[in-house]
Amino acid sequence: MFLPADHSRTKDDLPRGCTFAASDWHILASFWHPVAFIHDIADKPVRARLLDVDLVIYKTSAGITVARDLCPHRGTRISAGWMAEDQIVCPMHGLHFGHGGACSKIPSIANSEGRIPPKLKLETYASVERYGIVWACLKSDPIWQLPEWDGISNPDFRKVYVPNGTWYAAASRHVENFNDVAHFPWVHTKSFGGSTADPIPPYEVEQTDYGLRFELPYHEGFNRFDDGVEGDERDVVYTYELTYPFSTIIKIAPQGAEYVVYFADTVCPVSARETRIFQLMTDTTGDPDEEYWIKDALLINDEDKPMVEEQRPEELPLDLGEEIHVPSDRMSLEYRRGLVKRFGLGAPMAS
Repeated sequence: MFLPADHSRTKDDLPRGCTFAASDWHILASFWHPVAFIHDIADKPVRARLLDVDLVIYKTSAGITVARDLCPHRGTRISAGWMAEDQIVCPMHGLHFGHGGACSKIPSIANSEGRIPPKLKLETYASVERYGIVWACLKSDPIWQLPEWDGISNPDFRKVYVPNGTWYAAASRHVENFNDVAHFPWVHTKSFGGSTADPIPPYEVEQTDYGLRFELPYHEGFNRFDDGVEGDERDVVYTYELTYPFSTIIKIAPQGAEYVVYFADTVCPVSARETRIFQLMTDTTGDPDEEYWIKDALLINDEDKPMVEEQRPEELPLDLGEEIHVPSDRMSLEYRRGLVKRFGLGAPMAS
């Protein structure tokens, strides 16, 4: 019912009800994460949640602001308010907050200008817009770069944005599945998977400044590319580029044509077991078929989602002795090793 009388002096940075190990939360809070598509931020505040922290995203003439979804006056969720006078307005007492989060107006006080304490401001977070996505970092000094996505970054190529989805699984489980190739013929039977009789060829994983990279030839069981090459199946070459912790771009090069598809996937760890999916694509035509590629992506996601949501343990095992591995797991193993060695995620439990 009550917070302790000394709570303001003793509280820690972890969100209430945090679902992450404390050390993992602090590390993950130091990365950039996607929280919204820019096209979804219009004339109303938008709610989001990142690492168990409730956020509000709003747009003024100065740009987009990402803040804690909490009015500092009486703890109301300010995302339930509205935009007026180029500011976000608290729905409970009408306090106005500008782009930087500072309060500019208290309606219950006549002529409140000049009488507003500096502490009366929203808790804002670092944010940046890139690739049509709003990215946020909960710490003041991000420890890792935003992904650099070839093709997607080309201003002459129109982008196709896949509608957001929520998976009730760890972000790391989603990312590992997105970078796994051996499940294609077994799971993607309606979209692009090839023959279950075809083994996965050996491949090497390259360590990069941003994360991991590998290339793999594959024989798709469908021909889903409108590049003028006839046939019901296609040989392709996939190039995967993973930027830690949760962003990947796949470059798909169907053989027999000068044509490449760029498909990017990045995810927001809403909580330890809930993940918001952000995906977009383009291709070297510069004008991809939006309806076709959204349908393709959603079909693939629908095939993957139940598999990932039912994996156990729900957490990604960073102790490599906990699961059995096969040669096609090379990318998965390097990903798990990197999370531990580069960043210290999955710190051992205290004895």
